[in-house]
Amino acid sequence: MRRILFASLLMLSGNELFSQSLDDINDLMGKLQYKDAKAGIDKYLSNPKKMNDADAYYYKGRIYNSLSHDSTVPQPEQLILKNDAFDAFKKNQELDSKDVYLSLETHTSYLDLYYGLYDLGARSYNSNNYENAISSFKKAIEVENFILDKKYEFPQTNLNRLDTALVLNIAACAIQVKNVPLAIEYYTKITNTNASGPDFKEVYQYLVDQYSKNGDDVNFNAILLKAKRIYPNDEYWVDAELKAVSKKGDKASLYSKYEELIQQDPSSFVLPYNYAVELYNSLYGKDATNQGDIVISQKLTEIVKKAIVNEDKAEITSTMLMSNHLYNMSADLLNNANMIKSTKPEDVKKKNDMKAVANKSMDECITYSEMAIKFYEAIPNKTPIQKANYKILLGYMADIYGLKKNPVKAAEYEKKSSAADKL
Repeated sequence: MRRILFASLLMLSGNELFSQSLDDINDLMGKLQYKDAKAGIDKYLSNPKKMNDADAYYYKGRIYNSLSHDSTVPQPEQLILKNDAFDAFKKNQELDSKDVYLSLETHTSYLDLYYGLYDLGARSYNSNNYENAISSFKKAIEVENFILDKKYEFPQTNLNRLDTALVLNIAACAIQVKNVPLAIEYYTKITNTNASGPDFKEVYQYLVDQYSKNGDDVNFNAILLKAKRIYPNDEYWVDAELKAVSKKGDKASLYSKYEELIQQDPSSFVLPYNYAVELYNSLYGKDATNQGDIVISQKLTEIVKKAIVNEDKAEITSTMLMSNHLYNMSADLLNNANMIKSTKPEDVKKKNDMKAVANKSMDECITYSEMAIKFYEAIPNKTPIQKANYKILLGYMADIYGLKKNPVKAAEYEKKSSAADKL
């Protein structure tokens, strides 16, 4: 959840230059009796003869704005009061071409409204009143832009046309109420400036995710390209890109994307490992679509080797994956070879070729399994998963040496497997 920052309120000093006809209301203001003062100014302006009294609208703005700071007033009413105060000040300037009152106070009432709306938005957010927060933050931006358009300047602050904090706050509120279009609209205001730094990375991530979910390829590709340029070393973009391709269900496109990304980042471990998992599942998974495909099997071997090279030496995940693959590949080839009963020369050749590949795979499986077994044997207190993997590897070795007619080695690993049950 994004943290909402509070702005500092500006307290305006009293102004003694009020019209004599408004003295009673002025007295109420001086006594901080703003509710009574509001009732008084409302009644005053309800008189058709006073509807164009510029001074009265200044009074109204001051009274309404002051009352909006009263913590006993509900937040939605505070927002209404601030909105009405803003309109009243503008009305005062419209009726008074000399802009007497607001000029005397150097237009600070507008700045107070800006800060007050900012803080009301923050308080509304922190009390989970997100819709009121959105309206308050939006109004704060409107007041800020009004100040900038008028070129009013204040020595105590610098306002910007794009108030980043307010824009982020509106997007954060929109996310809370699941208003995705609004969140996208305001986050896009940030990314359009090519904002960078750790505070903005989640903005790009949000847009990447939403465009991916919406199937908006044009905006997805555009924001992804920008995000990768601004945060080039973040793996989040790679993951998002792969998910977007995977979601379309085209395995060929997914494999092609993995190949492209691995070429771009040859030192990555995650990319070849995840690619290998995709290939492994297509060969041996529950919903395998490439079962027995020798080309995919060879590609898997090639990709796992890349993962092994890049894997942290304190890990064995990719080596274990290689052992599983080579064992399964060997078993599939031997089973398929044994199913060939024909004595035709071409079938005999095919059978022998399959057995040759299976034997080569078994030899490779021995190499990788021994590496993994050595790794697990060096761990004094194995986790349940490590114990299970260790047992699997010992079983592979016993089976392979049995098939290779080496009963001594087969018995050695069967003995180790029995001992492993007591770990």
